[in-house]
Amino acid sequence: MKRILKKSVLFLALFSILLAPAVVSADEVTEVWSRVYFTADTLHQKYEIMLSIIELDNRDVAPILIEALEELAEQMLYFDRSDMVIQNNLKVLIISELGDLRVVEAAPVIFTVMKETKDPYLKGGALIALGKTGAGQYAREIALILRNLTLYRGDDVVGEEAIAFSCIVALKRLGDPVGYMPVFLASNSGFSRKIRKAAKEALPTILEDPTEVLLDVVENESSIQLKLAALKAESMSSAPVENKASVASEAINQGLYYKTSYIKDIALLRELRLLALEMFITYETAYIVAVPLIEKVLYLDYDLSETIYALEALSAMPDKEAVQALTRFLAFQNSRQLAGITPRDNRVVIATIRAIKNAKSKAGSEELLRAKYAGYPAVVGREADKALRSL
Repeated sequence: MKRILKKSVLFLALFSILLAPAVVSADEVTEVWSRVYFTADTLHQKYEIMLSIIELDNRDVAPILIEALEELAEQMLYFDRSDMVIQNNLKVLIISELGDLRVVEAAPVIFTVMKETKDPYLKGGALIALGKTGAGQYAREIALILRNLTLYRGDDVVGEEAIAFSCIVALKRLGDPVGYMPVFLASNSGFSRKIRKAAKEALPTILEDPTEVLLDVVENESSIQLKLAALKAESMSSAPVENKASVASEAINQGLYYKTSYIKDIALLRELRLLALEMFITYETAYIVAVPLIEKVLYLDYDLSETIYALEALSAMPDKEAVQALTRFLAFQNSRQLAGITPRDNRVVIATIRAIKNAKSKAGSEELLRAKYAGYPAVVGREADKALRSL
């Protein structure tokens, strides 16, 4: 009889709210829903009532949501399996709505639930809600969770990936620089392709200019794979060109002096140098520090494409040091030719001549003239003549 009476009261209360929204104030609506929810006998009833509250999609009910979540956070876990599931689902429901409504003041209780739960999906939902509410005070904690998941994997792969994905979403929304490095590591980890992709897409949002972080990776990280990933991230960022050039310069330095006998690492070092050279070609910026490093690439003499990239990079730099480096390289080739040492590939000589021509500097005129009469094949002589005429 008591249960029937309660249901009748519930029905009348809800009926009055639905029929007279114009005459019932927001505070009164909130008060009625609060009484209805907190006087419900079972979790099943509370869940159904909460569904109705959330359907209102009204920020006025935020106090009810916060109080309900606080009550759930303080409750002991139910031993009955079905009750435990409903209790968890109710938390997920409330946290999701608090996030959607951007209820900033709910962040502390959401964080408490996130820390205490062992359910990966509830934890993930709480993390995303923290991001939506702009709870920047928890960015460092979220970043630490992601870092630990990246470095130390457990047995629950699916659950851990759900948490990692939620961390990335939250850190992307919060946009705190503290999240950059953990997200960067996640983008180059053993996570699934979905997680790595989400992490890569989040990086530009978290930090507009990540130069300081990524330069440190290129310079000090032992993994060549991570050095390369850092250079790629820098090239994709919104950092100023001069900052990108500084990272590219250090990448060439690492690519030249990092010692390894592993074939895979040797290939990665080549890729590192090529990407850095490509960045200089694209930016067309004067970065004097890089000139001697790029010049060293010219004399590696075992990769035609890399040599040509280095020539193009120097040609794209609008400063005399770059032209002087090109001229020295042409002089080196001319001396070998005059000494009877035929070039392994005339394309390198032609590319050098064209690079000096594109630099539009008369500093290389003398060596161009030597190249014209050094006894190269006719095609090289013609290129030298065209370059001389253009200067």
